[in-house]
Amino acid sequence: MKPFIKWAGGKRTLAEQIYAHIGPIPEGATYYEPFLGGGAMLLHICPETAVCFDINEELINLYNTIKDNPEELLHLLKEQYFERHSTDFYYQIRNIDRRRKLYANLTQLQKAARFLYLNRTCYNGLWRVNSLGQNNVPMGRYKNPCIINSDEIIEISQYFNTSNINFINRDYKAVLEYANENDVVYFDPPYDIEEEQNGFVAYTKGGFNREEQLNLKLLCDVLVQRGVTVVVSNSNTEYIRAIYSTGPVNYQLIDDIVARRSIGSNTNSRRQINELLIIGRP
Repeated sequence: MKPFIKWAGGKRTLAEQIYAHIGPIPEGATYYEPFLGGGAMLLHICPETAVCFDINEELINLYNTIKDNPEELLHLLKEQYFERHSTDFYYQIRNIDRRRKLYANLTQLQKAARFLYLNRTCYNGLWRVNSLGQNNVPMGRYKNPCIINSDEIIEISQYFNTSNINFINRDYKAVLEYANENDVVYFDPPYDIEEEQNGFVAYTKGGFNREEQLNLKLLCDVLVQRGVTVVVSNSNTEYIRAIYSTGPVNYQLIDDIVARRSIGSNTNSRRQINELLIIGRP
């Protein structure tokens, strides 16, 4: 299955390549994805049991809404968003989070519909927030944006429910409380950037600096030593290669994966990126 939202750094075009290196999830094992984002790997692998985390509360709410209330979500999108889409309406919906009381009074279903509408109609499908956690992406220039894809949403909802798929609003460190021997964890964090590059890490109102990159690596060490298979996607920078080349775990570094980024705030950011796939096995 394909992702139902766009997401900066998403693995839609790389899922098959990455899965070829991960291999099948062992029988009886749980698949974990602590930086869920657009869910491309989850929906490509389609494991029988999975636990997915993301620090973005609205994103996790959308996944849980699609799992629990897909028909109600589609009805709300059709009745309140599809026919009303316009420039004025877009900014009216986008700016709801600037009115705290109004936003606080939204139901979880209404928040999910708003999130999906903005993702489908904003510039390049980018979800970006400012330091106050407010969405600040301009409207995209689409003649006929695909606001509703009923068949896609229903199919994905059925998968979430026929399999044991759970979504939790916590950061990546929570996986330490869950993953056990034989399980598989795929990390797709905000990528490391060289000093001369302009990078995008504003998925939430924080960032992901090199201290966090190192913390993630140390967490991976713990998981592998526990008997967990760990796979990490990151940019092929000297820093990332260096930290995963030291310590108690002998990581495999695969650098022949090339991605062309299609989401960015300007066309100059749409360039080929040399990806690094890091694999740690017990």
